Amino acid sequence: MKTIHFELPFAYPLPNRTLCQHWATATREKRRMQRAVAQATIGQRISEPMQKARVLIERHGVHEPDMDNLWGGAKRLIDCLTTPKLLRVRTEGARQRVKNKRGLGFIVDDGPEYATFDIRAVKSRLCDQKTVVTITEILP
Repeated sequence: MKTIHFELPFAYPLPNRTLCQHWATATREKRRMQRAVAQATIGQRISEPMQKARVLIERHGVHEPDMDNLWGGAKRLIDCLTTPKLLRVRTEGARQRVKNKRGLGFIVDDGPEYATFDIRAVKSRLCDQKTVVTITEILP
């Protein structure tokens, strides 16, 4: 059974802050999240994604958000854990599109058949804000 554990040095942003962002700012923030996860998981990369996994995300922040903001804000982080997949091109000569293009390949997909998520809020001081992620493989 494989387990991957890492910490990000910031509490992931909540939808209250990211909802009305300009598309360029949102893209920059998604890339920032991807780079932070890649940096935090150096030496923990796996060759094949986990087919079924349990993902525990703990957001250590100053305020405890309500559940819908807590879960909604984790979307960018969860997308970084998935595996990129080429989508089928419908018309000849069309641009190739990729599902989960910022994924780093820890889990196959974020659907319920591939992963279960447990997202928690932990109240902490301003100087102790962070995000802790633990991915545990579930064996069949």
